[in-house]
Order: sequence, then C-alpha cells, then structure tokens
Amino acid sequence: MQTTTKSILLITGVLIIGIIIGALGSSFLTKNMWKERVSRFRTPEGFTERIIDRIDPDPDKRKAVENILFEQHQKLSKKFEQTRVEMEAHVDSVLQKLKPLLNKEQMERATKILKRRPPHMRQPRGESRRPPWHE
Repeated sequence: MQTTTKSILLITGVLIIGIIIGALGSSFLTKNMWKERVSRFRTPEGFTERIIDRIDPDPDKRKAVENILFEQHQKLSKKFEQTRVEMEAHVDSVLQKLKPLLNKEQMERATKILKRRPPHMRQPRGESRRPPWHE
C-alpha cells in the first residue's frame, strides 16, 4: 500500500473515532446534566432559585417573591404526590380488571408496562428543608 493511501485511511479512521467519542461524550454529558437539573428543580431551593433567576425581581421585592415561590413549591409537591398516588391506584384497578382475561406471562408484561416509571420519577422525593432566607 502506498504512503498516501495509508495516510488517508489513518486520518479517516481517527476522524470516525473522534466523531463516535464526541457523540457518546455529548450524549453522556447531556443526560447527566438533565438529570441534575430535574432533581435540583424538585427541591424547594432549586425551584425557587430557578424561577427567581428567570424572572429577576426587583431587589426590594425579591424576598417576598422567594417566600411565595417556596410556599407554592410545597403545595405543588403535595399535589404531584397526590396525583402519583391516584395514578398508581388507577393502574392497579386496570390490572385487576385485566387479570381474569390474561395468562400469567401476559399479566406480567401488562404489569411491567403499566407500572413503568420514567427515570426521574423512580426516586422518592426527598425531604425538603427550608431555604437559607427562612432561617
């Protein structure tokens, strides 16, 4: 093989490997950053900070806005938890109705499909603590 052919193959191989590594690295970083953002947003502090950063209230009204957002996060968290419990009860009801109609394998598949939860919902919500401005 000629030197130019070897050089072209080597450069092409390195380019392809670089593209693959870049795509995998980007996917990994994006996935981890998204997971961190979602989990942070689920805390009262993260929720409040994110909204405050977006709306940028006047300095003299910032504390009042923070207090309202903190209180609302707690109400929203309770509502989400209540909805989650209701959804689980509904899924259990559907599974009970399907049970006489499906064999064991089909029932296992139905259970797996209907009880599947997205990754960000698999961890229970943590205990919320009061933000520093409430201490």
